[in-house]
Amino acid sequence: MNRHKFLIQVLIWTIFIGSTACLNNKGEKSLTDKSIDDSSSPASQPTNSAVTDSLNQQNDKLKNFYTQAIAEFIKAAYNKDKTAFDTLYFIKHVYGKPDDFPDIDLPETIEKTQIRLIDPEIGQKMGAERKSLVYVNLMGWIDNDKAEFIFVIFKNGGEHQYDYYINFDTKPLTNYLELDKIEFENYLHLEKQKPKRITIYADGKYVGDK
Repeated sequence: MNRHKFLIQVLIWTIFIGSTACLNNKGEKSLTDKSIDDSSSPASQPTNSAVTDSLNQQNDKLKNFYTQAIAEFIKAAYNKDKTAFDTLYFIKHVYGKPDDFPDIDLPETIEKTQIRLIDPEIGQKMGAERKSLVYVNLMGWIDNDKAEFIFVIFKNGGEHQYDYYINFDTKPLTNYLELDKIEFENYLHLEKQKPKRITIYADGKYVGDK
């Protein structure tokens, strides 16, 4: 997968990367991009309460989608090999690029796991001091009828651990995502070869190599 190969190359050079929000497959801006543009462009600042309410609703929906994706990741990690997290750190980088972290605040706790958003510089320092910390690079593509999230997990001062690919069907008139499929790639103890991707959730239940 060319896109995945490119992402891994970037991750190797940067180690700690934040969540991304990319364009959808139809060439239009995704919900993530629209939310960022609306909140950052001076020409598009709210001029009345109706516009403000619309932006708030859009951000709430985006927050719900990311929260649900993180919840499914935490549950999948536990179902896969009983991995339980105390705290997950998401690197929030804002460089004026399309892959910036969306302008949302995540809940402090998801699935009994503490969630923290931190700047890349702080993440690098913390990773060097506390190698037990788990860092997540979360990438999201949200379209009108589907959503895809990739969780790239780092530990031990920035060592690439494994990836989770979580696909959803979206419900356009609600803030709900319906889980479709979860796939897993293990990068531990690998050098150059690409790991085998396994399906661990399909047809409404957990399957595959547990």
